[in-house]
Amino acid sequence: MAPSPQESVVEQPQQTIPRGLTGEECVITGMSGLFPMSDSVLEFKENLYNGVDMVTNENIRWDIDHPEIPKHFGMITGVDRFDAQFFKVHYKQALIMDPMSRKLLEHAYTAIFDAGVNPLELRGKKIGVFIGAAFSESEKLVIYESIQRNGFGITGCNKAMYANRISYWLDSTGPSYALDVACSSSMACLEHAYKSISSGLCEAAIVGGCNLCMHPNVALNMRKYGFLCLDGKTKCFDKHGDGSVRADAISILFLQKAKDAKRIYSEVYHAKSSYCKNMQGQFLPMRQPQEVQEFLEDFYKETDVSPRDVEYIEANASGK
Repeated sequence: MAPSPQESVVEQPQQTIPRGLTGEECVITGMSGLFPMSDSVLEFKENLYNGVDMVTNENIRWDIDHPEIPKHFGMITGVDRFDAQFFKVHYKQALIMDPMSRKLLEHAYTAIFDAGVNPLELRGKKIGVFIGAAFSESEKLVIYESIQRNGFGITGCNKAMYANRISYWLDSTGPSYALDVACSSSMACLEHAYKSISSGLCEAAIVGGCNLCMHPNVALNMRKYGFLCLDGKTKCFDKHGDGSVRADAISILFLQKAKDAKRIYSEVYHAKSSYCKNMQGQFLPMRQPQEVQEFLEDFYKETDVSPRDVEYIEANASGK
């Protein structure tokens, strides 16, 4: 059975260019995803608006009692389900294919459909695919901890295939690769997609991020390093912060130029990254105030936007 489209695509959007746009702008036209206790973006939104705690202490993936492995996770369901025939994946490959790759395929399809586009229309077109991922915990299970004899584990759990498999299924051209910039991997992908569309390298793009907590040793090592809290409560920007909570997520955006869009969720106005050495610690987000100020000044100059016009800022924090 093919993945079901989201509720928002029951009525197909019509192609129009909103006032104030020339048609060359990069815009978000489709989205899809899986999140803890949320089987769609719409359900995730409702859970956030209603203040639902989506962290659970009922671990359904492993049964290991270790005092340093946190009991709390944000977990999605259905990671074992995949319509291999629909995506033309051989059943031997599907058996040991990374669950993240499966879910990325499903939700790439749903995000494209959410934009009012038939994926068959993208064949042969310059469609970029940019996927952010830091860990493949299934790779550890399939390649290093078991003996599988058909060789499909190499392609099934290779992070490069997260993007390449989507491009192959779409039969599209354009840049296609995975990025690992740790916590900012998905944002780096959005920047690459924005610049690729703006420069004409591709005419549309799939941008995604993924994480699945599949191996207890990853959580154990993160806890030993001081990344994770034990009470299941991430306390960002708080003096009591003692770490964050691990969670699953599959998130996909479909980007097009405004002239090609049938629906516009948002315009991607600009994208810029800063890569600086942090002398206070390899994984600490703090930097010298002067470096932050210079980066923001350059950013606002490039966008021709005043900081006074910014009404909302979303921040990523480690919980410490």
